[in-house]
Amino acid sequence: MTIKELVKRDNEKLTLENIEDFRLVWAKELGHMPKNSEIWPFLLDPELIEVMKTRGVRTESGVAPFAVMMKPFPCPGKCIYCPLEEGMPKSYLSDEPAAQRAKILDFDPYKQVEGRIRQMSETGHITDKIDLIVIGGTFGSYTEEYKREFFKNIFDAVNGKVSETLQEAQKYNETAEKRIVGISVETRPDWVSELEVKLWRELGVTKVQLGVQAFDEEILKKIKRGHSLDEVARATRMCRDAGLKICYHFMPNLPGSSPEKDIEMAKIMFTDPRFGPDYLKVYPAMTIKGTEMYEMWKRGEYLPYEEDELIEVLKEIKAQTPVWCRIDRLIRDISKKWVSAGTARTNLRQVLQQQLLKEGKKCKCIRCREVRGGVYDTKVQLLVNERESLGGKELFLSYENEENLFAMLRLRLPNEGEEMLFEKLKGAAIVREVHAYGQVAEIDTRDGIKTQHRGLGKRLMIKAEEIARERGYKKMAVISAIGTREYYKKLSYSLEGTYMVKVLED
Repeated sequence: MTIKELVKRDNEKLTLENIEDFRLVWAKELGHMPKNSEIWPFLLDPELIEVMKTRGVRTESGVAPFAVMMKPFPCPGKCIYCPLEEGMPKSYLSDEPAAQRAKILDFDPYKQVEGRIRQMSETGHITDKIDLIVIGGTFGSYTEEYKREFFKNIFDAVNGKVSETLQEAQKYNETAEKRIVGISVETRPDWVSELEVKLWRELGVTKVQLGVQAFDEEILKKIKRGHSLDEVARATRMCRDAGLKICYHFMPNLPGSSPEKDIEMAKIMFTDPRFGPDYLKVYPAMTIKGTEMYEMWKRGEYLPYEEDELIEVLKEIKAQTPVWCRIDRLIRDISKKWVSAGTARTNLRQVLQQQLLKEGKKCKCIRCREVRGGVYDTKVQLLVNERESLGGKELFLSYENEENLFAMLRLRLPNEGEEMLFEKLKGAAIVREVHAYGQVAEIDTRDGIKTQHRGLGKRLMIKAEEIARERGYKKMAVISAIGTREYYKKLSYSLEGTYMVKVLED
C-alpha cells in the first residue's frame, strides 16, 4: 500500500496523541519511516494538518507568530491553581515548547527571536511579517529598565542589526526586510494603569492578554485572584480607548464553579458591554502538584469535571462565541506528567470540532472562519457588526463569503466628550486592528491567488473613514504596529505620537 492509502484507511482513528504510533505502523508496511510532508496532504482533520505540516499552516492567519519569554521574576499573584517551577516564570512549566526554548537560551530575547526566525525560514515560512507574543508572567511587575532592554533586543534581532537605542531600532524596523506587525504582552487586570499603557505604546505593543479567569466575584475570591470584575472592566475600557486589541484568559472548571456556571460566565463575557474580548484563550483548570488547589483536591474540597462534562462546556463556549472574537487556544500545552486531576488532553479542539461536525454545528469564531490557505473570492461581501461597549461603540467590519472570513477591521467610536488617555486620540475614531487573512504574502508583493495584498484592507479603511465621518468624528487614529506604519503612510496617514493619524475632510 502507498502512504496515501494508509493515511486514508486510518484517518478516522487519527488524533494528535496517536499519530506517532500510526507512523510506526505505516513504516512497517512501507519499509521506511514516512515524513510529515508525505503524510499531511492526506489528513482530514485541520488540527492534525496544522501539527504535521512543516510549512504553510502556521502562517495561514496572515502573519508569522511566535512567542518570546521573559526571565523569571516575582509574581504579585497568589492564585491557588498556579504552578511555580524553580527557574521558570510563575505559571509556566519548562517542558512547554516556548518555555523550553527560552530556558535553553537563558531567556535571552535576541537569541530566542533570532532562533525562531531561522527555524521558520528553514521550514519554508515567509517571515516578513512577524507577530510577537511576549510571555512570562505579569508584564507590569517587571522593572521598566528590563522591559525597555528586552524590547530593544527583540527589534534588534528582527532587524538583524544592533541599534544604539530602542527608538532607533523601531525606526529601522519601519522599512526593514522583516517587520514586526504586532506585539502582545500578558498581565493582570489590576496591573493595568495609565503609566503602564503609555509605556506599552512606547514599546510598540498593540495587544494585551488579560488574565481574567472567571466572571463571578465569589469564584475570584475563592481562587485568590486578587482583583474584582470592576478592575477587569476598567482595564478593558482603558485598553480599548488606547486602541489595543484585547485577549482574555478564561478558566472553566475552577473551584466554586460548575458546568452551568461556566456557561453563564461565558455569556456574561460576551454580552456584558463592560467586557467583550477580541481574542480568547480558554484554559480549563488543571490540578498540578505543589499548588493550593492540589491540596484542596487531595482533601476532597475540589472535584474537577469529568472529561465529557468539560467537552460539553467547551462546546457551549464555542457556540456562544460571537463573529468578532477569535478563540486562540482551548487548552494549555502541558505535559501529562504535571497533571494530577482535570483533563491533560492537548487535542480537545480537535475532539470538539469532530463532535460539532457530527452534530451539524459550526463555530462562528474568527479562527474557525478565516480563509487560511483558501484562494481569493471576488464575491466577498462587506458586513458591519455594531455593538455597545463601555465608553463607546465597537464596530466589526469584515469581508466574507458564506464560508470564510477574508479580512476584518475593528473600529472604536468613543462617546462624545470621553476623557482619553492620549491627547492625540481626542475627537478621533480609532482603528484597533486591520487584518487580511490567508497565507502570508511577502511585503510589497501581490499574486492572483493569495488573499493578502488584494486591497481588502484598504477598502475596509475607506469604509471605516466613511462611517467615522458620518458619525461626526474629525479624524481617524490607527494603533499601527511599528512595521505597518509604511502601509498607513500610503493611505495618507502620518505619525503623531505612537499613532498614525489622518484628518477627515468634510
